[in-house]
Amino acid sequence: MKKTIVLLAMVTILFACVNDKKEKEQDAEEIEAETEMAIEDMPILLGVQNRKTIQSKPYSAWFTKNYMYQPDQKSLAVLNKSLEGITITIFMGTWCEDSQLQVPALYGILDAIKYDSEKVTLITVSEDKETPEGLEKGMDIQYVPTIILFKNGKEIGRIVEAPVETLEADLVKIANGEAYKHTYEE
Repeated sequence: MKKTIVLLAMVTILFACVNDKKEKEQDAEEIEAETEMAIEDMPILLGVQNRKTIQSKPYSAWFTKNYMYQPDQKSLAVLNKSLEGITITIFMGTWCEDSQLQVPALYGILDAIKYDSEKVTLITVSEDKETPEGLEKGMDIQYVPTIILFKNGKEIGRIVEAPVETLEADLVKIANGEAYKHTYEE
């Protein structure tokens, strides 16, 4: 009789654990679905933006996490000097996962080297890579994010969609005039 009671107790505990695990998995799936839905339901920003806009809700859902990117410290030391006299224009889509990943990481890098934020222009585009003001015209924006570096008003290079190595390493190569081809360049 005792064996039967112990066996029943063990079976009951086993089923309770399995059901608890299923409930937790289901809860996790629901939270993930809600997060994805929330990101998809975010308004698409268009035109020149202030960085604070993409740091604020609802965009902070992806900005804060990806801003925490840990860049290579050796590259940062070189980058700090390399970016002197260079301005940066970022074309991104708030709807685009690559933009949501790379742009906050870029801001984290620029903050780490205390780069002058006045030298950064942030332009958000539609899914067709357009702005109401036509800011993309003549800029050959085919993929986002596109991070363009300028020196004396002339483009010296760009990172398109994702870095070839790392953001900081690619920025160093472009800023120093080293051989660099972005992901889609032949």
